[in-house]
Amino acid sequence: MQGNGNQFGLAYLDASEVGAYLEDHNGHVLSVIGFGREIALPETACAPLWIDIPVLGGKESSFEVWSSDAPVAACEYRDMRGASDGKVLFGSVALEQHAGDTLEKLAAQAYMQIFGFIDHFGFRNLLRVWHYFPQINEDENGLERYRGFNVGRHASFVANGRSIGEEDVPAASALGSNSGSLVIYFMASRLPGKAVENPRQVSAYHYPQMFGPSSPIFVRAMSASLGGQYCFFISGTASIVGYETLHQGNTEKQVAETLLNIRTLLQQAPHYDPARGRMLLKVYLRHIEDLPMVRGKVQAEFGTACRAVYLHSNICRSDLLVEIEGAYFDDAS
Repeated sequence: MQGNGNQFGLAYLDASEVGAYLEDHNGHVLSVIGFGREIALPETACAPLWIDIPVLGGKESSFEVWSSDAPVAACEYRDMRGASDGKVLFGSVALEQHAGDTLEKLAAQAYMQIFGFIDHFGFRNLLRVWHYFPQINEDENGLERYRGFNVGRHASFVANGRSIGEEDVPAASALGSNSGSLVIYFMASRLPGKAVENPRQVSAYHYPQMFGPSSPIFVRAMSASLGGQYCFFISGTASIVGYETLHQGNTEKQVAETLLNIRTLLQQAPHYDPARGRMLLKVYLRHIEDLPMVRGKVQAEFGTACRAVYLHSNICRSDLLVEIEGAYFDDAS
């Protein structure tokens, strides 16, 4: 991070790195998300959010840490906690699924809490949302759990007067965890970002009903200037053209299609310049054995300067074998 008070940063850290990083950024940490095996963190850190998804590449844990040059203050409202540097607001919600609950119900409840939280603090505009929950591709009351989740999310958007279109829809991703609650974390701002869609793909919120009673609610990417720093958030991206999965059963071809979709999005990012900015990726693989091939293709596309973490996860469609999300920061802005 630069020292002009405008930068906010994202770091993907190993277990050996995270403690010193959190101590160095004490009072400036917006959010800490841990993947893999839980470990103790310094008391200076805000409470980490743990996601039960294994980390690949010989690592037991990986940490996603969002921080700001500006001082960070805790934000609490009703049952939710978060943090803000005045430019962005981070928050999270974790809901356990009890007997008789459906994921549809939990999704609606979670989003009602999220909208109440961001509206209370005056950060109405969701920029980026991450969703994780177990058994994402399994059936629940005759409907795939991911599709049930979409029904609940849609209902809450409508109930809160949010439009199902570029004006109110964030960049987002939804992945399967091994166990635990429905976990959602998010970033919101006072001013809206600019939604970016992929001309190779149908907007997710316009998907036909063959993908469920309610369409997914996300844009393919979000462009934003936060405190003067240019940021570009890439939603979970996979081998989809139009609205159909391509290259079923072929991970290598799916990775190539996914990278082409990301390249297409980056062509629309007005300040994207890999020579002066930072690109960070999370890569989700359905099959562990695909790691060497996928990592090689990602490094060939973005170079070794790009920090990427690889996770073993089920993806929102059972025929998708890889999904990649990203965040780009222009440090020269």
